Parts: sequence; C-alpha cells; structure tokens
Amino acid sequence: MYLDRILGSTTKVNALSVLISNPKRSFMEIELAKESGSPVSEVNRQMKDLVSSGLVVMQRVGRTKVYRINAKHFLYPPMKRVFRDLERVYREIAQKVVLQIAKHKPRAVILFGSLSKGRIRSDIVNEPSDIDLVVVAEQKAVEKIKNDLLQFINTEISLKYGVVVYPIVISSEEYVKGLRKDPFIIDVHARGEVLYGEKPRRFG
Repeated sequence: MYLDRILGSTTKVNALSVLISNPKRSFMEIELAKESGSPVSEVNRQMKDLVSSGLVVMQRVGRTKVYRINAKHFLYPPMKRVFRDLERVYREIAQKVVLQIAKHKPRAVILFGSLSKGRIRSDIVNEPSDIDLVVVAEQKAVEKIKNDLLQFINTEISLKYGVVVYPIVISSEEYVKGLRKDPFIIDVHARGEVLYGEKPRRFG
C-alpha cells in the first residue's frame, strides 16, 4: 500500500500536519523541524518520500531546502480532511470543557498552545497534543472549579477521547498581577483565544 511510504513515520505525519495546516506557506527545513517537533536530520531524511510522491514540493534556496504542500495533488483533499477533522475533535472537546466551566460563571476561559495556533499534532498515539486552558475566576470559586474540572475531565473526557486537558485555574487578581511581570500570563493575554467571557484588563 503506497500510504505506508507517505505516512510511515511520526516525522512524516507531523510534518504533513504542519504543511497541510498552512497550505499557502513555505517552510525552511529548520522551521519545519521546529514546527513539527522533529530533529532537522529526520526531516531531511523522511521528507524524501513525500517529495518523491509529489505531495510535497521542495525547492532549494541557496543551501537551504524549502518545503510546501502541493494543494493540486490528488492526496491533498483527503489528507486535509483527516487533519482538519482531528482539529475539529479537539475543538469539540474544548467546547465541552468550556460548557462545564461556564456553570461556575468564570471571568474568562482562554485557550492557548497548539490548538489555538492550529498546530495539532496528528500522532494521537505517541505524541498527542494537549488542550491548554487558562480559567480566570473569582478567588472564592477557584478551588471549586479545579475540583469540578478534575472530576469532569477524568470521567467525561479522558476515557472517551484519550486527550489530556490541562486547565490552569487562577483568580482575576493573579491574572492582572501577572500582566505586569509574568511572561506566561503576558503571552496568554496577547495570543490566547477567548472561548468564554473577556480577558481581564490591567487597568479598569
């Protein structure tokens, strides 16, 4: 079966996930390695089959190899559906968790990490992506939300999907304080995707 040559390694699958998720973008080899979580040497070795199949186009710019997906290839539409469907599943999981959190009326639920960036790893066996959430709530509700989420995730999410959901629950005061000097909070505030409520502001 020809697909074993195309999808025969974690590096190939993760690299395809990156390329298919960014069909209009070209990646230098070192960029593709970073985005797919693979060593440059493995990308260099494993991409040969994808290039030979025509599904991936490789160009040389000086000494650098540059890769992009071939959107005209007959395998591109089905591959796109496979990778897109996985992201849809992750979105479905995130929405279920948000609905559970919403019962506590938090200030905000913010998605960050690979799902918010559209970079879900397709290796759901060995290297699945997590769903990373920051929940901002009143101080008195923090522990209650943590306990509720722990039970909900263990009983409703983990068994059904096998996906790790990692919610970080903090108070509004902690979040606002973190905006002054905490690199993590600053990054979440700048790049995170709001799934519920509004991000607290430093002033007002």
